[in-house]
Amino acid sequence: MKIYVIGKPVKHSMSPIIHNYWLKKYSKSHVYEKKEVCKDSLKKIIEQIKNKKIVGVNVTIPYKKDFYNLLENLSSNAKKSKAVNTLYLKNDNVYGENTDGIGYCEALKQEMNYEVKGKNILVLGSGGASFGIISELINRKASKIIVSNRTKIRCHQLIENFKNNKTKLDKMEWQKIEPSREIDLIINTTSIGMKENEQISINTKNLEKKTIYSDIIYNPTKTRTMKSFEEKGFLTQNGLGMLIFQAAEAFRLWFGINLTKQDINEAKRICETTN
Repeated sequence: MKIYVIGKPVKHSMSPIIHNYWLKKYSKSHVYEKKEVCKDSLKKIIEQIKNKKIVGVNVTIPYKKDFYNLLENLSSNAKKSKAVNTLYLKNDNVYGENTDGIGYCEALKQEMNYEVKGKNILVLGSGGASFGIISELINRKASKIIVSNRTKIRCHQLIENFKNNKTKLDKMEWQKIEPSREIDLIINTTSIGMKENEQISINTKNLEKKTIYSDIIYNPTKTRTMKSFEEKGFLTQNGLGMLIFQAAEAFRLWFGINLTKQDINEAKRICETTN
């Protein structure tokens, strides 16, 4: 049977490289492929999973919120983040999960030896990925989250979605991103940087060198914004680790297999070689 990563576009995705490696290693006869789909075919995909025509799917831009609205069975992560990036079959029902936040925080923990508990974090963007990541940042007891987004209404909706938590939430103007010295971590959840000449304008004058700039983009390996932070002496992280750790969680949901640290590292090595 097939497993897909679906979205529009999906040609950039490295998910097939990761999953097909693990499928082969664990002697699974399934094949993982990219599939560009239109919005009107999403219900059909749910039916195919229910009827065991396909094992499951990963979801990328722009359909994470669409599946949230289409599915009846949702995990607590998916409910909180109002976005779904993994569909799987459980007790003959199709479930939606959001592994973005888990993947992101685990990558931060394993690659940077960094825990978000008690930290002040600036999140750039208010799309599907930001909802999943912020949900997990709150789960892991971040102290304060500031959100900045090009569209003010989306920023407001995100903050409203997560209010009434112990984590403080605030916003920052996109036209004047000037984080204070209290910011420990900056996370770019937007697609700005995927194209060669794109860069986010961030005034770093107040930041201390302990601040980490983290980008969920993994292709290119280093965005222009990452390079800019590195030139100023800051530590940076790209999105490859997040991709692999969220993929590992999806693999567990489909097959009940907890992947080892070696499995994770091998997949990362293959992606870096391919990239």
